[in-house]
Amino acid sequence: MIFGSILAGGVGARMDKHNIPKQFIDLCGKPIIIHTIERMLEVNKFDYLFIAIHPEYREYLKNILSQFNLSNNSKIIIIDGGKERIDSVQNVIEAAFAYNHNEDDIIVLHDAVRPFVSKKILEESIKTAGQYGVCVAAIPAIDTMYFLNEAGEITGFPDRKILYNGQAPDSFKLGILRNSINSLSVEERKTLTGTVQICGAKGYKVKTITGDYKNIKITTENDLVLAEAIMKNEVNNESLCAVR
Repeated sequence: MIFGSILAGGVGARMDKHNIPKQFIDLCGKPIIIHTIERMLEVNKFDYLFIAIHPEYREYLKNILSQFNLSNNSKIIIIDGGKERIDSVQNVIEAAFAYNHNEDDIIVLHDAVRPFVSKKILEESIKTAGQYGVCVAAIPAIDTMYFLNEAGEITGFPDRKILYNGQAPDSFKLGILRNSINSLSVEERKTLTGTVQICGAKGYKVKTITGDYKNIKITTENDLVLAEAIMKNEVNNESLCAVR
């Protein structure tokens, strides 16, 4: 089986101009998370799509799914998110294991606030995870990078040609991800936050697929402005997004 998942458990770090979690902020007439769900549902290979949400916002999510005609989609399953991202991931894993599964089934983890993930990236992620066990989308770093000391002084210049920015989705064989997380020590759970980072620390090789510079994570007001510009460009309709 192939499981998709959207991590939407965050409730804090709201943007200054909004009083709701980032995944529910309006982007051109729809909450960000609805855009993300619709992108994921374009991939017919997913048997189920888990949405890990904070229990406080479960009913809120149900209401907007209904508003955008998604409440009756049999692939969508709402589950509780955890206190931290890793806890939400673990809840997704256990939800997947509750179905008719095997350890070579694929689980695709995606951020609720990355609404521009493409069908191509998602399908390539599924394929690559099936071949290699662990993969993540990544793009070449553009900016010059520095090594700094504690005084904020530059001590070196890493070779940008070998530096990449990680994106999402992260995709795995289900057994690899579960075994990696279950084998973490208490200290590792605090310091290893990225899921592919966890698998890498447990000895698994991580394959990358080519991401997309449009596949941004919306975390600030500037990101939201950029997202609106991307949306306008994608639909070639300057009137789509009203001025906020």
